[in-house]
Amino acid sequence: AGVGCFALAHQKNPFLIIAGMLATPIGVLLVAPLAIRAAARASARLPVAARLALRDLGRYQARSGAALAAIILALGVPVSVIIIASTSEAQAGKGNLAATQMLLQIQVDHRAGPMLTPERSAAEVAALDARVAELAATLDHASVIPLDMAVDPSQPLRPDPFAGQVRVAFGLFRQLPGEAHASLLSLYVASPALLSAVGADPATVDAHEIQTSATGGDIRLFSGKSKLAPITDQGPIPPSVYSSLPNAFVSPAAVRANGWQAVRSGWLIDAGRVLTGQDRAAARDVAVAAGLTVETAKAQSSLSSLRTGATAAGMLLALGVLAMTVGLIRSEAAADLRTLTATGASSTFRRSVTAATSGALAALGALLGIAGAYVVMLGAYSNQLGDLTHVPVAHLVTIAVGVPLIAALAGWLLAGREPPPVARPAFE
Repeated sequence: AGVGCFALAHQKNPFLIIAGMLATPIGVLLVAPLAIRAAARASARLPVAARLALRDLGRYQARSGAALAAIILALGVPVSVIIIASTSEAQAGKGNLAATQMLLQIQVDHRAGPMLTPERSAAEVAALDARVAELAATLDHASVIPLDMAVDPSQPLRPDPFAGQVRVAFGLFRQLPGEAHASLLSLYVASPALLSAVGADPATVDAHEIQTSATGGDIRLFSGKSKLAPITDQGPIPPSVYSSLPNAFVSPAAVRANGWQAVRSGWLIDAGRVLTGQDRAAARDVAVAAGLTVETAKAQSSLSSLRTGATAAGMLLALGVLAMTVGLIRSEAAADLRTLTATGASSTFRRSVTAATSGALAALGALLGIAGAYVVMLGAYSNQLGDLTHVPVAHLVTIAVGVPLIAALAGWLLAGREPPPVARPAFE
């Protein structure tokens, strides 16, 4: 359930994950005995100690199979958390803006609806341009790129508590297959400077009616009339590196041809150097005085501590299960050890048997736990399998290698005591 809630917080389908987790124990209980049998059959060419350990696991299949199933589940849940955290971090990209950039926008009440753009006279826009230019001059003469949105001047104005009067600007309506909700992309009037800022070719300003980095799905033109007009001339641009940078553009030629109007909605400032706290404070002062909002680069939240914690917790839980199980299996095989000791088997041999028992169970549990977690994730990410390509190699290798090594080392160090010469079976 915890993994499902974590998935919900990261926009993945928690119901598929929870359903997979409910079905997984049944599959694990079926797979664990088969894995034990396969390991026992494959031990023919191994050294005597390892061969004896694996065959003992096969002989006491009830205990060893249950133990293996517990180890798989103990590692499968934290591995699922690690996978989800890794894909979420990879999807976050580089953040909202570069550390050298700030985005100023005229404040509007977006709760009243999407794509709202303020109505300003030419004199008011010129005054705002001058204020932004003054701010840019304090940032070592940073570059300023005006951001305009296209509106239909025939559309009625709406009252706004911040901007006074606003209109609904044009945008892009995007519906992805299999997704329950569509998304709206702000549509900005293309300019050579703006296209260069997002990594596109500035010479393609009028090459296409619409240019966007969004690909896939049904993309249509959205307006205040709520008409979803199909786009007949769309050109691709490079994927947006930062989430707050514009990623959909309409050509100035299309604005003129349709009788639309370019309305100033904001400014993108690039200082060419990392912005300091003093720079951000000065920008906030200008924004408050001019009725603007300011956005700068936000610190990226890291999920590395979550992945590390899940790795450590899974390893500790799996080793705890191993500690209980290996002792039971070796106690049941004590008669074999007494026979071997009587024939001259050394403490090194006895240590090797216990180390091989714990190491083999741990290795099988780690590999099957990782494989089982990915099986569950395949169902949860069925519509976005590409997200699973971001494999947390370091954490998975730590689990796959660390758990067997620690288990084998602990078995070696804690075993070796000579069994009592007289068997004292416990009363049932």
